[in-house]
Amino acid sequence: MGVLIGIMRDIAKAGGEVIFLPSYSPDLNKIEKFWAKLKRYVSQLVSNGESLISGFDVALRKLS
Repeated sequence: MGVLIGIMRDIAKAGGEVIFLPSYSPDLNKIEKFWAKLKRYVSQLVSNGESLISGFDVALRKLS
């Protein structure tokens, strides 16, 4: 715990703030939202006859 306190002190000295998040918080993690959208797009494309690889390609292009 001593190391953590030292790190937090250094961050505060630099003008930063430490924010502790719950151990599992996908709603606060932007990449989780991206993966959810990607999964939804790929699922729609594959169910409409696209191959999985093609579905990923189309979905990634749409999301970028």
